[in-house]
This record gives sequence, C-alpha cells and structure tokens, in this order.
Amino acid sequence: MGGRAVPPGETAPPRPVPVLVHVHGQERSTGVEPQTVQRLAHAGRLVRVRRGTYVGADDWRELDDRARHVVQVQAVLAVARRPPVFSHWSAAAVLGLPGVGRRDGGVHVVRGPAGGGRSHGDVVRHAVAGSVDVTVVDGITVTSPARTVVDLARVGGVVTGVAAADAAVRHGLVTVEDLHAEVERAGQGRGVRAARRTAALVDARSESPGESLSRVRMAEWGLGAPVLQHEVRDRHGLVGRVDFWWPVHGVVGEFDGRTKYGSDAADVLWEEKLREDRLRAAGLRVARWTWQDAWAGVPMIARLRAAGVR
Repeated sequence: MGGRAVPPGETAPPRPVPVLVHVHGQERSTGVEPQTVQRLAHAGRLVRVRRGTYVGADDWRELDDRARHVVQVQAVLAVARRPPVFSHWSAAAVLGLPGVGRRDGGVHVVRGPAGGGRSHGDVVRHAVAGSVDVTVVDGITVTSPARTVVDLARVGGVVTGVAAADAAVRHGLVTVEDLHAEVERAGQGRGVRAARRTAALVDARSESPGESLSRVRMAEWGLGAPVLQHEVRDRHGLVGRVDFWWPVHGVVGEFDGRTKYGSDAADVLWEEKLREDRLRAAGLRVARWTWQDAWAGVPMIARLRAAGVR
C-alpha cells in the first residue's frame, strides 16, 4: 500500500456511474454472453473493473478517480452474498469526500471481529469491535461521515484526515462536534492521535484538498495560523479573495492547484499577474506554491518564511 501524493480535484458529489456488465457464473445483468464480453474487452470497448465485472470503455474514460472507485464499490456490492459496509477510502468516494495521499486500489469494508479482518483479492477488510454508525447513499451502505473521517485519519494520517474533514464539514455532512465525539468513541486505539489532531485542525473555510494540506504543513512547522478566504481591497475596490492571510506580517498566501490552464492559459496568467501586482501595490507580500510544494513541505515553508511569515 503506497503513500504517493495524488493531487485530487475539488470536492463534489460523485458523478453518476455507468452500468456494469457482470459475467460471474450464470449472472449476466445485461444478457451478454461471456464470450462476447471477452471479445469486446479484447477490442478495447469494455474495461475490466474486477474479475468478472466490466464497464464500457467510453464511460470509464469520462470518470475521475473517485467515480472510478465508486464503480469498483458497486462491482463488489453486486456480487456480495450479504451487503457489506464500505469504509475508509471507499466510503469517502461514495460520500464525495477527497481521498488524499494513499492509493492502494482496494475496496475497503468493515466487519465484526467474528468475520475477521483478512483481506482477499481487491477487497480490504477491517475488523471492528462494537457497532458502527452507517449511512446509505444511492443504495450503498457506508460508514457515517464522522466515522469515515476518523478512520481515514487513523490509517492515512493527519493530511488524509484533515482534507476529508474540511470537505465533510464544509458540505454539511458532519459537524466539528460530531468529529470530536467520534474520536472519543475510538478510545486509545491505533492512530487515534492522528484522528485527534485532525479534529483539532478542521476548518470548513478550506475550499480544496490542497488548502487543507497546506494548513497541515503550516501547523507541522509551527507557522502562525492564517486567516482563510480573506477579501483584500485597495483604493479601487475589491482586489480578490485570497486563500491565506497573515495580517500581522502583511503576507498573502496563495495555493495554486491548477495542473493546466487550457486554451485560455495566457488570459488566466495575465489576470493573475494583474491581481498579484495590485496586492503588492497595496503593500502586501505574496507567497505562492503548488501541490508538490505543499506535499514536500519544505518548499512551501521556505516561500512563506521568505515572505515574512513566522
């Protein structure tokens, strides 16, 4: 199970997922013969989601990583003898929460101690004691938003937890009080310290996973907490709303999460230059960083310290 940094997009409800083709035993949800399915897959018109389950290649190409994970969840659910409770990154995908950092390709479920926690194939099973709060989204049973956030923090760490927590609170799926209560229910088990830190850092004003990541790094390096989403004005009016603002130091921080600008790149870059010129003309210092800078930590912190943040 790796830990590479994967910059996710903005948090939003998962897209509708396409129809799956199942060829497990005698089950054929579309009436397509297994030989036909194999021929279409070989021709590149179907994509294998998991053993015996396929989806149209055109549909698959239109899906982002989170929506593809939801397809995997549906594929597991379709052939399960008993509907499982999906958890961790799988629950996050169904709930529309970002899954930052870790990518293991598995579908995560929780089971009672009697069922064991042994994983099999692409299904990662987590043994849990006691009852688990759940919610149902489009017919899929998942751990509650609060439980999902705490599970992510406990297994994936603070960055993973805060990115999901910020989004969950921002979209009204959970409250900060709910998160603290869920952490208390977790007791003193593995990873609870990271979950407790996550609950302490959550802030619904963070508008993207990259901003959440940046705030975690600032806290790790002991920088003063910034004001989020601050509106800056000059004598001509509103300059813009900045991601981070340190009024004591007169510093603006901007997270640049775009990986590409598209056909209007020149116009976008020019508008950003004009905006930054106005910020500097107003007597402010500006620090800007990317996802890679924030993930590594040191480059982002160096830029902020060079601008005067302590």
